[in-house]
Amino acid sequence: MNILKLTAALLVLSPIQLLAQDGFELKGTAPKKFDGKKVYLDYTKEGFSMADSAVIKNGKFTFTGLVDEPAYSRMVFDPEGKGKMMVQNTGDRLYFYLGNETYKMAIKDSLSTSKITGSPMHDSYTKYLTEIGGDFMSIIDGANKEFAAVKADAPDANAQYTAINEKYEAKFEARRGKEFIFAQNNPNSIFSIDALKDVANKRKLSEIEPVFLKLSKEVRQLTSARELEARILADKMIKIGSKAPDFAQPDMDGKMVKVSDFLGQYVLVDFWASWCAPCRAENPHLVKAYEKYKPKGLEILAVSIDDNKGRDAWLKAVDEDGLPWVHVADLKGWSNDAAVLYGVRGVPQNYLIDPTGNIVAVNLRGEKLDIELAKVFGQ
Repeated sequence: MNILKLTAALLVLSPIQLLAQDGFELKGTAPKKFDGKKVYLDYTKEGFSMADSAVIKNGKFTFTGLVDEPAYSRMVFDPEGKGKMMVQNTGDRLYFYLGNETYKMAIKDSLSTSKITGSPMHDSYTKYLTEIGGDFMSIIDGANKEFAAVKADAPDANAQYTAINEKYEAKFEARRGKEFIFAQNNPNSIFSIDALKDVANKRKLSEIEPVFLKLSKEVRQLTSARELEARILADKMIKIGSKAPDFAQPDMDGKMVKVSDFLGQYVLVDFWASWCAPCRAENPHLVKAYEKYKPKGLEILAVSIDDNKGRDAWLKAVDEDGLPWVHVADLKGWSNDAAVLYGVRGVPQNYLIDPTGNIVAVNLRGEKLDIELAKVFGQ
């Protein structure tokens, strides 16, 4: 039997078992020359982003905590003291699954090449990556290095960029094929959900659903599995002419606001984020449309997919862009309950809902928004 199937089978109850344990402990070592330098840990707990840091002292550092289920996590090492914001996306990083286990690791020259020991789940994850063709972020880093190596003034620079893009698109497509096979063959593995979520970014959800439905009950109870299930349902239900699903989220003052509060008038449910450049670029146009059509009955319900670390940025963006309509957020990032319910995978995205609660248009921006609102309200 394939060793991955064996190890995956051992993980069937791991989410439940991990909940029963006392928490996680990550013990790390590093050369004394790194004393005083920081290591950062990012993970999720109950849908919210968690961030922690540790200072290396006497060649050692430790993280402790508790997760409600296995969480895809990121560790960042800052050997030059640049600060987390400068190194978290392009610096020395390590991605792994964090559960309520004991982890041991040793940094020598680089965090990214450190070996984690002591965690059965990490051993299984390493084998999983070997089978599907490597870690996603490692492949991205490889592509970025090749892009950066191209001289911008080279006569064939565009051709080189195209070749690199095609090379990595082929690599990711091959990886997705292996992920799909893994999920088909390993219904008890917690990694099958992440495999299917990645495949779902390119394949039709109707192809994903039969494999998803064969996953074990324990795996389908994971948060990421429930999110994928919601996407599959949204793909069937969130369409022009269908009833808009209701949801409730807190506004900027903590008051709960529901879509159904707007029955009897047209409401544009707009998904966005403070960090989304296209969203921010569209906001001035949205303000003009709102000022023109609010007297005729238009309302906007803006749903931010900022996470709990971005609350201040969200409030600041609302103020800076002068957005006078209703704003809500549960601050769970891409796991925002409303975004999951509507199957939102990118922003900006919006849905125009009529007074009876039916969806009448989707993804309205720029001239397309103007045309649709003119049809509804007249010039």
